[in-house]
Amino acid sequence: MAGAPLALSPGGLAELAPLSKAAYFLDVDGTLLEIKPRPEDVIADAGLLTLLTELAAAAQGALALVSGRKIEDLDRIFAPLTFPAAGLHGAEIRFADGTRVAPPEGTMDKVRQPLADFVAAHPALRLEDKGAALAIHFRQVPDLAETVLNFAGALAKHHGLFMQEGKMVAELKDALHDKGQGIAALLATPPFSGRLPVFIGDDRTDENGFLFVNAQGGVSVRAGSATATQARYQLRDPDDVRKELQQLLSSLKTMRG
Repeated sequence: MAGAPLALSPGGLAELAPLSKAAYFLDVDGTLLEIKPRPEDVIADAGLLTLLTELAAAAQGALALVSGRKIEDLDRIFAPLTFPAAGLHGAEIRFADGTRVAPPEGTMDKVRQPLADFVAAHPALRLEDKGAALAIHFRQVPDLAETVLNFAGALAKHHGLFMQEGKMVAELKDALHDKGQGIAALLATPPFSGRLPVFIGDDRTDENGFLFVNAQGGVSVRAGSATATQARYQLRDPDDVRKELQQLLSSLKTMRG
């Protein structure tokens, strides 16, 4: 049942899910990095790249990205690094050994033109075509939120799709895929299998991931304020997430030292 999460105290992850025993699944936008008005403007800084590299090594590779973005876009953001990943809300998967599950083809064909026409009629909106998912961003015109959500919701229902509401975005995707399923697929394979799952996300698109991790007895953390969420713990923002991950890494170094 959704409720108010507990504030995660500094060093809490090291106690709940040490790197030697846990598998870490991390959302990107709004969790590791601040959300930008344009998705293509998001890029990882050198400090984050170093942190993730060290975390992945300390967890023996059991670190993955879980995002609504395409894996190709995740690789752009984190270049030159690549990680195991669940992209497009679990519709595509890249496992640690490099094998992949491709997203379904043709799912969005019937709604692509109606969405393009709708966005053309409201020039301040932005349509992001991910192939197997389509997103309308209304960050520049928040007053159109209800209009966008109503249109996208009705279109999704008519075509048997799912409308996922996020932070200033409405996304149409295959109803069969969600982040919980993406995490499950990765967790069933090395080097994640047999480890305690931890998922850190920031909005409604991450709730299925929290639900799955909770069901496995894992640790779910939401970045940002939320009065009702499936996440059991809470951090303030991406900066707070990074600080907590850094403490997680430091605690392991202290133990080894």
